[in-house]
Amino acid sequence: MSHPVAKRPKPSLTPADIIVFVVSFALFLFGLYLFGASFSAPVGTEFWVFWAGLLISGFSFLVPMIYQWTKDRRH
Repeated sequence: MSHPVAKRPKPSLTPADIIVFVVSFALFLFGLYLFGASFSAPVGTEFWVFWAGLLISGFSFLVPMIYQWTKDRRH
């Protein structure tokens, strides 16, 4: 008797998966750059640059999750 799990196809990367990964990684690096730049930002802008860097870095982790959610709708 064959198990249904054994017949499941192997996941393969598509060009869209790679693009999403690259964009997400670029967002993460840009967020880290802004975070670091906030320590030498002009007076009065440190707060906004600091939080922009943290929020962009955090959002970069959501990008692949949102992509998978829109790609794998099983409703």
